Amino acid sequence: MKTVPMIFNQQMVKALVDGRKTVTRRPLSNQPIKNGSFWDFKWGSGSSLDYLPIVAGHATANAAPFKVGDLIWVRETFCLGRLDEVDAEHPADRTLFVDQGCGDEYFIQKEWAVSKGADELDEVKWKPSIHMPRKASRLTLRVTDVRCERLQKIGRQQVIKEGFNDWTGFAFAWSCIYSSSGKGWDESPWVWVIEFEVIKSNIDKVVANECN
Repeated sequence: MKTVPMIFNQQMVKALVDGRKTVTRRPLSNQPIKNGSFWDFKWGSGSSLDYLPIVAGHATANAAPFKVGDLIWVRETFCLGRLDEVDAEHPADRTLFVDQGCGDEYFIQKEWAVSKGADELDEVKWKPSIHMPRKASRLTLRVTDVRCERLQKIGRQQVIKEGFNDWTGFAFAWSCIYSSSGKGWDESPWVWVIEFEVIKSNIDKVVANECN
């Protein structure tokens, strides 16, 4: 079992928290080369189909970034601060805000602050998800399946498991991230399909429980 960080944007973090996202797709860093009717992969496998079977012990299984049982810890936008309350005469008028520079700070994830109804979040000094340390992560994903296929092989049920209502929303979100690298929806790149169960706990706590 290995533990690996993975970045998710705020929209997808919310989908994870809500239980609407149980799969993610990530493009192969080295896309296969089309040779006639076959796709040739860097690790020596080939396929004339829009998917590549993964068999234990074979080249594709060894090339896959994850195996069943591996743990992914989620990196998301965060800050250091504390959630505080603005005093008001009436309880209904009280609002929450992120107080920074107070000397008594802890990790606050942006999606969590939004879910608590905090105000003035545009004024907060947020840190990019790529800088989130392991100890600040609150979501862990246990890998349950790994596949290799072309992006447009995705079906409606998989779109829903990705956290979207339809292909249009998924295709748009995908292209916003990957079009600039030539791996947008229209190109239908080869992707790793990683299915998982969401554990709402820090990675180190999950690992510790696994060892007990």
